[in-house]
Amino acid sequence: MRKIYIACSLTHVPRDQFDGYVNFIHTLATNLNEFNVKYALVNSDPQLVNIPVKDKAKYCYQWDRNMVEEADLIIAECSYPSIGLGIELQIAEFKSIPSILIFKNDLENKAAPVSYRNPDMHSHNLQIGEGYISLMALGLPNIVKVIKYQGFEDLFQNIYEEINKIFQN
Repeated sequence: MRKIYIACSLTHVPRDQFDGYVNFIHTLATNLNEFNVKYALVNSDPQLVNIPVKDKAKYCYQWDRNMVEEADLIIAECSYPSIGLGIELQIAEFKSIPSILIFKNDLENKAAPVSYRNPDMHSHNLQIGEGYISLMALGLPNIVKVIKYQGFEDLFQNIYEEINKIFQN
């Protein structure tokens, strides 16, 4: 059975949106039920409560890293910024695991353009792509598809099309 890891942001999801985001991730996993799906909300975070505080970070890293490395495909929900998600994407790239990036096409989550001045006094516009996902992440060579979504139905159809392409090869 093919293995899928759902990578997601959790730390900086606005708290008034957290329950909806968690439900969305659970729904995504449930709808991929013909695959062996793992993700932090089920397969690592709840288990961390039993780990001594001094060891939590080490276990969190190792468990999540193992799930990434064992996956045949990564689906990364990138609607919110996340250092951990970026690390997981880099691990996947190192292992040549194909990754699909998904994000909610919502102006609330879009980074506004910003300018800065360097010591040479030249002004520059920060290069943020479309303002949703960093250019660094978008440049990973293992990214096979980036999917913007409004609703779950549209997203799910696009994910399935991409999964079928990836797993047919």
